[in-house]
Amino acid sequence: MAPVTPFWFKQRQARLEEAGPDLYKVTAPNSKEAFIGIRAGTNGAFAAFVRRTADGDDLAATESVLANRTDAWGAAFELYRTQFVV
Repeated sequence: MAPVTPFWFKQRQARLEEAGPDLYKVTAPNSKEAFIGIRAGTNGAFAAFVRRTADGDDLAATESVLANRTDAWGAAFELYRTQFVV
């Protein structure tokens, strides 16, 4: 199931393209390509991350403290926004 994009995502004319399990490529005009994703932690919670390349190092990431996948995707979009949009 694809993540639900935040309201500002469509305003920025951004697009999501699946790049792997729980990993999406984000493209937008006037912005560099990025990859956002989530991963399950050992404690049953989730973490979100943003990268410049699909298999690269995390540019920014949260701790595994997000209660569910929806919250984790919200955090992933926020990481993208703070790293690439603002």
